[in-house]
Amino acid sequence: MIEVLGAGWVRFTFEQAVDMPVHLVGDFNGWNETSHRMDHQENGTYGIRVRLDPGEYEFKYKCGCLWFNDSCAHKYVPNCWGSENSVVIVPTGVAAEPEAVRPAGQA
Repeated sequence: MIEVLGAGWVRFTFEQAVDMPVHLVGDFNGWNETSHRMDHQENGTYGIRVRLDPGEYEFKYKCGCLWFNDSCAHKYVPNCWGSENSVVIVPTGVAAEPEAVRPAGQA
């Protein structure tokens, strides 16, 4: 499941019951298979929030050697492996905002 939260944040939720780490892999991270490990939630799902600029991004979930699409993706596009990739669309009105800068000495 994907949810565009605003300010460029997107929440990705993998809802399959698995007993191994799950990673979010997509064109936004160069299809790096280990850089975005998803957190295991108490309800058994896996989740991660990612900040993205407006646009369309292809992605999949990877668990072990298996790849999964998101059943709630905004759309699907063919890939070079003969299957499809999920796509999330981040609208223009939710552009990423810069991180707040705090003065030195303040937490």
